[in-house]
Amino acid sequence: MADSKIPYVNRPSVALPALVLAGIIGFFGFHGTGGEWLDFQVQSWFWNGSDWLIPKDAGWFHRLAYDGPKVGLILFAVGLLWAIAFPALSPSWLGRRRAVFLFVSMAVIALTCTQLRDVTQMATPRALKVYGAVAPNAWEHLLLFDAKPVGYPSNAFPAGHASGGFALLSLAFAWGTPSARLRGVLIGCLYGGAMGLYQIARGEHFLSHTLATAVLAWLIAACLARWLKPDEISSTS
Repeated sequence: MADSKIPYVNRPSVALPALVLAGIIGFFGFHGTGGEWLDFQVQSWFWNGSDWLIPKDAGWFHRLAYDGPKVGLILFAVGLLWAIAFPALSPSWLGRRRAVFLFVSMAVIALTCTQLRDVTQMATPRALKVYGAVAPNAWEHLLLFDAKPVGYPSNAFPAGHASGGFALLSLAFAWGTPSARLRGVLIGCLYGGAMGLYQIARGEHFLSHTLATAVLAWLIAACLARWLKPDEISSTS
């Protein structure tokens, strides 16, 4: 009975995001499930047969749409570090415990997503022959559980860029009220989704890469919330 007094945000379900992630991996990782068709279908919206909707060199627009969100995340992380170092000079609604949880979540999610790519060995659409890539840097499209030849790219799954935005899903676990949880979900999905969609539109990722990144961020944030208990009242809050 005492366990029921623990706020939900300090003991979120990890089984649900784990099951959803397993479903995404299974759906997109094997032939014949429909996942490969869906990836290509979505990608066709941004490919005109010779180039992507957003060219690789998009000049100032790329700096705004790609670098801009990253700068925003960096500034947010700096603000969290300030709250960790100087809690008395930080907003009372944040507190050190929540700041630690949010900062650790952002760091762990981004690091996990980038490091996993060396294991998954997935190519970006830009590297595939079907989208106009030419030798020696052109490859056939292979799924997650397909055997990969030596040298096959390992820079696409999960999506590194969007992981920073989806790391904001940790906001959903930082406060205990339903409105705060909903706000965190919306911020994380919109920010990460926008970053992921930009990469899809320029041929740097498939839909599956972005979806897996979102759910992996959800899973990691839930695990860290159980460990760090961001909504627990303490002298460091």
